[in-house]
Amino acid sequence: MKLIYTVIKIIILLLAVINMDAVTFSYLPGQSVNLPLIVVLFGAFVVGIVFGMFALFGRLLSLRGENSRLRAEVKKSARLSGQKLTAPPIQNAAESAKQP
Repeated sequence: MKLIYTVIKIIILLLAVINMDAVTFSYLPGQSVNLPLIVVLFGAFVVGIVFGMFALFGRLLSLRGENSRLRAEVKKSARLSGQKLTAPPIQNAAESAKQP
């Protein structure tokens, strides 16, 4: 795995060295700055990561709410039926990834 990370880092470094040409980046009408292409590409990558995290955060909150609702429903069903039903224990992402 370490080898794969090293290869990826070398590829990124080579792309950074190759893409040192200056490009004009216009951030407001009439406002622009000359930056190396790799800086513009890296900035776009970071902005994409931030937007992706915000999109996933909303989905995470909705899934947590649904999970809580379903656990409450299991407890209510167990209480009404008189059987001893229990919801499975809460697992974190690392534990659930280990299970088949």
